[in-house]
Amino acid sequence: MAIAEGCARALRLLAGLGCTVLFAACGGGDGALGTETGTATVYPAPNGPASTDWVIRQDYGGYQLTYDCTTHTALQYSYTLGFDNGTAARPTSFTLDPTLPAGCGQQTTASSYAAAIHPGYDRGHLVSSNHMDYDAQYIQRANYMTNIVPQVATFNRGIWLDAENVAECYRDIAPVQVYGGVVYSDPSNDWFLASHGIRTPEYFWKAIVTTDPTTGAAKAIAWYIPNVEGLTALDPYLVSIDELERLVGTELVGITAPVAVKAMKPATSWPLPAGCNYT
Repeated sequence: MAIAEGCARALRLLAGLGCTVLFAACGGGDGALGTETGTATVYPAPNGPASTDWVIRQDYGGYQLTYDCTTHTALQYSYTLGFDNGTAARPTSFTLDPTLPAGCGQQTTASSYAAAIHPGYDRGHLVSSNHMDYDAQYIQRANYMTNIVPQVATFNRGIWLDAENVAECYRDIAPVQVYGGVVYSDPSNDWFLASHGIRTPEYFWKAIVTTDPTTGAAKAIAWYIPNVEGLTALDPYLVSIDELERLVGTELVGITAPVAVKAMKPATSWPLPAGCNYT
């Protein structure tokens, strides 16, 4: 995937949004909602062609979403993981999100994408449910449809899982900050607008920031991956955080880090440590 092509697609997305998204602080996953009403930071409608878009920052305790109430999709997520000692079971079903503020739109159903109209798509998690297994409420919230988008099934169960496992394994070495999101740029594959009220993302991105235990220095890795079949390896989709910001937009990426960390681009994806427990 050429960076120039991805940049052009991202610019079309941002032009369509017509807005600059302002953030509440991103990061930690220790706060609890306490109730199912949720807490949202609401920002004014932006100026420009998409001035009716309503974008909020929604806190789910274990993770945070930047969510577009108008187009019914999360745009960005972030959370922090410590050592994996969680055993909470993943829910067996998906549900609509009861915590959104009044008037904030979401998908119209929690039913399967593949069964609805077009085979080959999963209800794909943005925030991995496995990463939330340290708290029964958090893992339940990860199955809200606000955290779900149409994801090519082989992508979801292959290369995206590989990226999730990098965070899953490196959290046991040092705390990791995880960021990610989606890019929409092509209406030709929007199979689920009529059935669910959501478009199909063209790209998924993920960034991980952690600490090198041998040096104490911060280090980062990031990927920008097309939502298509047939992908077998993460390495072709490695980017720096700087490149991500050019592709997606600095404020939407939402990562605060030193210049040197944002410029990091490993030659290969981080190898999974021996003995990593993926559950």
